[in-house]
Amino acid sequence: MKILIAGAGGVGGYYGGMLAKAGHDVFFIARGAHLDALAKNGLAVKSINGDFAIPVKCGEDGRAFPVADLVIVCVKSYDTASTIDLYKMNVGAQTTILSLQNGIDNETILADAFGEKALIGGISFIGSRVEKPGIILHTAFGHISIGELLDTVSDRILTIADAFARASVKCRTPENIKREIYGKMVWNVGFNAICTILDCDARALLLFDETKKLVHSAMEEWIKVAVADGVALTPEMANKNIEITLKGGEVIPSMLVDRRKGRKMEIDTFNGKVAALGEKYKIPTPVNATVTAVLRFQNSSGPQ
Repeated sequence: MKILIAGAGGVGGYYGGMLAKAGHDVFFIARGAHLDALAKNGLAVKSINGDFAIPVKCGEDGRAFPVADLVIVCVKSYDTASTIDLYKMNVGAQTTILSLQNGIDNETILADAFGEKALIGGISFIGSRVEKPGIILHTAFGHISIGELLDTVSDRILTIADAFARASVKCRTPENIKREIYGKMVWNVGFNAICTILDCDARALLLFDETKKLVHSAMEEWIKVAVADGVALTPEMANKNIEITLKGGEVIPSMLVDRRKGRKMEIDTFNGKVAALGEKYKIPTPVNATVTAVLRFQNSSGPQ
């Protein structure tokens, strides 16, 4: 398959690297020092499943790559709309576009640009980040779920899932991907902002009773809001996410990575979205509203 990775950070770099190692024709869109390192030295992945390094095709946009069979969008959610021009020349009538981004709004933005038929939904469970330009550090998990937005398991879903599986990436194909996307938010609203404020990994939060309760409360607020928004999440999902995280390796949430690097954080994609929908449905969200206020202040104060 011809595969374009829009955003070669921790998520795009890891999954794109696995697909390229498996023999697919993969092109990475990146920028700055990371792009320079990829072009000069190739991609190196330091992984709990085994390290590897490969030469890669890359550029600041997709002009040097043909129309793709699959475009995997991994840019920050606040950049979804502004980066479409970087790869729109690679999207043809038969191209499938998969978002592996954070949040619940990306598929709508991409469907507005390319048409709903082109889009499939997806979520990623992974602990990975750019350790230094050209090098991805993979510390935990590394599986995905993909599905049609209209709740069917189509031939293209099975084909793409098989490509991931052959690249040693576990890929589930649930019928209701929207519920999966909302379900992934349970983890994100519980850990991203609180880990960022306290500057610690996800598991560390759970080893202290009071912060563990705080995580659980943030998750509970989202579950109530999601139900009001028409997606049937269950209270048990909070405990399940906590249990899985306790059993996993070190996970540095993406927002904390951004904070440490002085970059804008996706607070409005996570806890800010909970607070906004809570206000819409008149559901109290005090934990999410509070951490949103703190990290909006940190976003507004610029690099630290």
